[in-house]
Amino acid sequence: MSRTNANESRYFSGYLGHERWLSYVHQISVVADLNPCSIIEIGVGPGVKGMMARATFPECQYTAVDIDPALGPDVSADVRRLPFADDSFEVGYCCQVLEHIPYADFLVGLSELRRICGCRVVISLPDVTPFLYLRARPPSSRRILPWLWKGISLPSFLPKPHNFDDHGQHYWEIGKRGYSLRRILDDIRTLQWHDVRHFRMIERSYWHFFVLDIAARASETR
Repeated sequence: MSRTNANESRYFSGYLGHERWLSYVHQISVVADLNPCSIIEIGVGPGVKGMMARATFPECQYTAVDIDPALGPDVSADVRRLPFADDSFEVGYCCQVLEHIPYADFLVGLSELRRICGCRVVISLPDVTPFLYLRARPPSSRRILPWLWKGISLPSFLPKPHNFDDHGQHYWEIGKRGYSLRRILDDIRTLQWHDVRHFRMIERSYWHFFVLDIAARASETR
């Protein structure tokens, strides 16, 4: 099977719905303000993110990495062992990937991304905790309880245990027993980022984004 056919058979049969397309917009928006010269994407999926990156940053060096060579990445490698020198890229993004490795290796993969990226790392992870948000018109009404317009995660008092085959062979998910958001944030911060921000997609709160700035200059350009 060709690379194109492998891609289509795996990802384009009911995979690219409205919400997933919107997730690509979120991924691009958190790096667009940096106008980076180089981007690395871990986990190419259907390749849509790569096309958007090229369209948004036409002069940018874009490198796609995936563990599956059949998907046609520029480099086939495991996120836990990336064959690049330190600070090889300005920005890296790795969305809906890290839950596919055991949690014991989560920080291994994330530290590799921090090592090879000099400015910002963007990741997204699955989150099953309850999520609350408001929508209303006119926009001026958002001055009341502004935090609700971006949404807020609610506590999960009886988290369920995670079963490996629940969602496409995920080893773990935020909100499952033993994987609270507090734990994930505390573990992420052990890598000593300059700034850590996070948000959930209102269109599909299952995707929880984390914007991890490595250097002060990344924050100063926002």
